[in-house]
Amino acid sequence: MLRLALVVGALTLVPALASAQQPCTTDARRVVDEIYRHVLERASDRGSDPWVDRLANDGATVREVVRSIGKSQEHLQRWGNESREQVVRTMYRHILSREPNGETFQRSVEMFTRRGATAVVDQIVNSPEYQQAYGDWGVPGGNGMNFCPPGARNNLSENRPASGMRFRRMDANNDGQITRNEWRGNARSFDNFDWNNDNVLSGEELSVDAERRAVDRNQDEDLPFNERFDYLDVNGNGLIERNEWEGGAAAFQRLDTSGDQRLSRAEFNNANRSNNFASLDMNRDGRIGLNEWPWTHRSFDQQDSNRDGVLTRDEFRGDGTIRR
Repeated sequence: MLRLALVVGALTLVPALASAQQPCTTDARRVVDEIYRHVLERASDRGSDPWVDRLANDGATVREVVRSIGKSQEHLQRWGNESREQVVRTMYRHILSREPNGETFQRSVEMFTRRGATAVVDQIVNSPEYQQAYGDWGVPGGNGMNFCPPGARNNLSENRPASGMRFRRMDANNDGQITRNEWRGNARSFDNFDWNNDNVLSGEELSVDAERRAVDRNQDEDLPFNERFDYLDVNGNGLIERNEWEGGAAAFQRLDTSGDQRLSRAEFNNANRSNNFASLDMNRDGRIGLNEWPWTHRSFDQQDSNRDGVLTRDEFRGDGTIRR
């Protein structure tokens, strides 16, 4: 009995410990931006400021903000005449980045029928799966992003390089920096990362968080295909893991033809081969949602001219390359 209790206790602690060991951010704005993109499928606006303030100053957890935004009128009114089943599927994609299945799906549909959409949001956010995946501080759809718990915020500096290193496979001599000779991309993409113009990529220039602090440089969208793959492959193992992916959840599932929750270089290449409207519109609803988009949020927003969180055929202009 004691052994069983120890095993159960260890399994309970593993997700929390793993989450605590991940780099976290103190940037509440960045967290709320990511929640808006994933749950509401649009860029945030001034109306999101209260959520930023709650995270930064009022002691709210990320889980509480996700729950509140999931139960907001904007989120609940976005489905129109869609069936209960489709609404439940969308909720799961928005909050857990997956489609519901089996008994879980049926229970959620029954909950929707008996108690409405807000009860389904509570059911998902209260679930053991959500706790294991995100806990109180993880950001759904945030590619492993965690907001720092209150006790950790004073010990972190946003200017300190993150532990992950972009383009690890290009670092031929393993010295933690990349010279022009080691760079396998084009000169323009190197220049976009070389913020201090010293002809070496190092420190924050290779940080996994660096692109969030310099999106005006558009550096990630300038990368050719092979370099884009290396950019996403943070741990340098030759595969893009689920937590390294920056596109939508449905897009990842479409590209992951082997079903192993990792993208090989060949699978990733399908994002470039299948970049027509019909292939990206996975649920065949005549529009492309952010969760179906295989490229960056920034490139999605640039094509979403009316800022409604979906791309119509008239708005769609092909792949995720930033247009200047």
